[in-house]
Amino acid sequence: MSGAPALEVTDLSIAFQSRHGLLTAVHGVSFSVGRGEVLGLVGESGSGKSVTGLAVMGLLDAAGRITSGSVRLLGTELVGLSERQLRKRRGRDISMIFQDPSTTLNPVLRVDTQIIEALTAHERLSQKAARARAVSALEAVGIPSPAERLTAYPHQFSGGMRQRLAIAIALLHRPAVLIADEPTTALDVTIQAQVLSEVQKLAADQGTGLVWISHDLSVVSGLADRVAVMYAGRIVETGSVADILTDPAHPYTSGLIASVPSRNRRGSPLAQIRGAMPSLAAVPPGCPFHPRCDFASGICARAMPEPLAFADRIVRCHHPLAAAARAETLSA
Repeated sequence: MSGAPALEVTDLSIAFQSRHGLLTAVHGVSFSVGRGEVLGLVGESGSGKSVTGLAVMGLLDAAGRITSGSVRLLGTELVGLSERQLRKRRGRDISMIFQDPSTTLNPVLRVDTQIIEALTAHERLSQKAARARAVSALEAVGIPSPAERLTAYPHQFSGGMRQRLAIAIALLHRPAVLIADEPTTALDVTIQAQVLSEVQKLAADQGTGLVWISHDLSVVSGLADRVAVMYAGRIVETGSVADILTDPAHPYTSGLIASVPSRNRRGSPLAQIRGAMPSLAAVPPGCPFHPRCDFASGICARAMPEPLAFADRIVRCHHPLAAAARAETLSA
């Protein structure tokens, strides 16, 4: 990554109003992504990764709000902007692909209507020019006979093709940043691989910074340049894909890697992390992972570990696993 980041998130905290009062779902999350770079944001369901993506986009529901922190897009602070100001940015400078393409696609409008409306919302184009751009957009994501398919409705496409449509719309304006929230989870393996390859190529060709949100480390391993691992609303480890997959420093990261089916011997029980993610209303004191951790000690139940930086990586753990992190801890 060269130059200033396309997206820089610093100490972001997000809370939701509930019957238990105000509950913090995301605690002091920080990460950045450069133009043409892919960052994988990984964690179990409930870890706060999707909420983080929605907050960056300014799409939190009425019960949620950013309580502190900064979100800078191309150097401009997004936290505190009005809805009207955010709408000027969304779609043009930053876009999002959702897990369910129906979140993006209107079932009662033809595809050409939806794409042309998305184009003219940010650019002054003639109908002829907008239609030509729409054809090119469908062609770029691998939809066959794009000129003919423009006149179809979303229900006339397969699930994989609908997701390609959503990707095409998200990339219409060559945004600086694209946030993808598990967009291939509902697709079969073959279509998933095709979509992953096309998104990766489009992001690289257009210089788009990609934040890929997923619970699946096997998907992220083949797509991302760097990984940020989330647990209970906090990022517990960041680093390059190669470093984290070969030598994880946080026990939670190690557990996620071990639970990937391809890493288990054929016929043996599937490795898994014991217990479950704590609810927002009952997060334990100290390190929130300590009740599930095989390496936990007394200090883990008493104090939240401070981030430890070593060898271009950051880990938040009292007992890091990676050799370089242990050496750094001992010498501190």
